[in-house]
Amino acid sequence: MKCVVLDGDGFLKATTETTCTDFVLLNPVEFENLQSGSLQQMEQTLNLLFAFDYEVFGIIEGALILAFLTSHYAGRMVRWLGKY
Repeated sequence: MKCVVLDGDGFLKATTETTCTDFVLLNPVEFENLQSGSLQQMEQTLNLLFAFDYEVFGIIEGALILAFLTSHYAGRMVRWLGKY
């Protein structure tokens, strides 16, 4: 694995840095290792973290609708009681 940076002319140049900030250049063996193991783990983790959960969406949507209707009718009651 080599660290690669973008120079002022827009070309990629290999550096001797140990901490890569821009790009990483992999050889074919490192790429195969990444594809076979850790990339699949990362994909599973991202699916667990960011998958759309219909049950949670339904709970939140129901709570928001209930809060809207409750506050709407409470406002109407306050307005109606304010007239007297």
